[in-house]
Amino acid sequence: MLFSTQLELGEAETQSRLLKDAEIKALQAQVNPHFLFNAINTISVLCRTNMEMARKLLLQLSIYFRSNMQGARQLLIPMHKEIQHVEAYLSLEQARFPNKYHVTFQIEKELEQVMIPPFVLQVLVENAVRHAFPKHQTNCEVIVSALMKDGHVYMKVTDNGQGIEDDKMAQLLKAPVKSLEGTGTALFNLDQRLRGIFGRQAALSIHSDQGT
Repeated sequence: MLFSTQLELGEAETQSRLLKDAEIKALQAQVNPHFLFNAINTISVLCRTNMEMARKLLLQLSIYFRSNMQGARQLLIPMHKEIQHVEAYLSLEQARFPNKYHVTFQIEKELEQVMIPPFVLQVLVENAVRHAFPKHQTNCEVIVSALMKDGHVYMKVTDNGQGIEDDKMAQLLKAPVKSLEGTGTALFNLDQRLRGIFGRQAALSIHSDQGT
């Protein structure tokens, strides 16, 4: 009976892990339909005005989708692949809003081959671009950094946007938040994914100064 119980527990643990992996892959495979529509619309306009730029953006769009598909099949990827995914996303957004977003990468060279979960930085950067800045703001600064400290990898995305309201800040990472411009689940799902993969060794932390 003891052996049978151990087998059942082992099978239940395996099924739970497989279900968690399936949930992660489903989240990773999602593509914002508004982003896709806007990217195609931007490229179609450039086909008439700047064919070379349109060609470059088509290549970036292919990189973006390839990264999405690869991320949906892999639990961990090299950090330089994640950076490539972020750069592809940013090139398409910057084409829509020239000179609005200024993004700086501060990645320690030795971390480029470190294996990290896909979409970690991409989710944070997309969240900053979509939600951090009011429409009238033009000097939108985003800094993407990664460093090694005491044997741990720290990744950070900062911006000079409007900050997060106190009521949303209190809810973030505890549950999905109400959002007029998205599903409100990205940050919550990211935190859950990090904890699901690494346990207590990894988590998402958010700091905000509203109005600064």
